This record gives sequence, structure tokens and C-alpha cells, in this order.
Amino acid sequence: MTTALTNQPIIISKNVFRELFDLHFNALCGFGRKYVQNDSVEDIVQDAFITFWHKKKDFNNLNAAKSYLYTTVRNKCLNAIRDEMVRQKHNQENGQSEAQFENNVIEEETFNQLYNEIKSLPAASQQIMLLALNGLKNQEIADELDISLNTVKTQKKIAYSKLKQRMSKVMYSLLLSL
Repeated sequence: MTTALTNQPIIISKNVFRELFDLHFNALCGFGRKYVQNDSVEDIVQDAFITFWHKKKDFNNLNAAKSYLYTTVRNKCLNAIRDEMVRQKHNQENGQSEAQFENNVIEEETFNQLYNEIKSLPAASQQIMLLALNGLKNQEIADELDISLNTVKTQKKIAYSKLKQRMSKVMYSLLLSL
């Protein structure tokens, strides 16, 4: 393929395609490396040639074929960059959501265990502890149940004592933090 013939009409046969590939593969790889800095550029160039082969009937001269190949390599490199950015963003979000998911599961399992232990308490202590779990202060619990503040404190003390016997230190520490 001489440069004098590049604008001449041609038919892209297997031999012409092979010659085009051999002559331009390395140049297209170098061109692609200006966009993509990893080893995938060779795959991108090969993919560009495959795309070209499927459209070979659309080209009637070598200049059009070369132009198409360079444009295709550039576009495929830009697509690879975009896809990598999407992949990285997805991985970051997935990593955060996975950690958040695990924390949510642990939190719910912990509260479920705590709730089950509270359900095993006598009715008065159970009711007071459930209200405490819902964030009510001692005075609010007393007002809600129409009992004295001292009764609330006494029932909570009894509940804490029974729960301490049944629960692990970690679970009991969590209960005390509420």
C-alpha cells in the first residue's frame, strides 16, 4: 500500500485488511495510549479493526479506512475511560453501602436481642423499659403510665439487674447507653 494509492478506490479483501492491520496496528496503539494508560489499548485497537471489518463495504479508499480506524480508536478509548469512571464510582458507592448495610444488620440484630430480653421481664418492668427504648425520659415514662417517678426508677433498676444476669457485657453496655 503506497501513499499514492490511498485515495484510489479499493476493495477491502482479507489480504488488504491484513496489510492495513500490520501497517497501522502499532500506530493506532500509540494513538490510543494518549487516552488510555493501561494494557487494554491493544484490545481497543483490535476491537476497532473488528468493527472496521464488519463495515468494510462502506469504505472505498484507504484514507477513509484510516480515518475511520483513528476515530473508532479514539471513541472506544473515551468509552473505556467513561466506563472505568462509572465502575470506580459504583465500587465506591457499593463499598459504602455494603458497610452501611452490615452496620444496619448488626444494629437491628442487637436491638432484636435486647427487645427479646426485655419481653422476658415482668410486665411492669417490660413496659417501662420499652418506653425507655423509645427515647422517653423517666419523668415522661411516669407521666405516660400515670405512676410516680420513684416507681419508674425502681422498675428500671430491677429490669437492669435481671437483664445484666441474662445478657453479655457488650449487650448490657449498649442497654446502659440508652
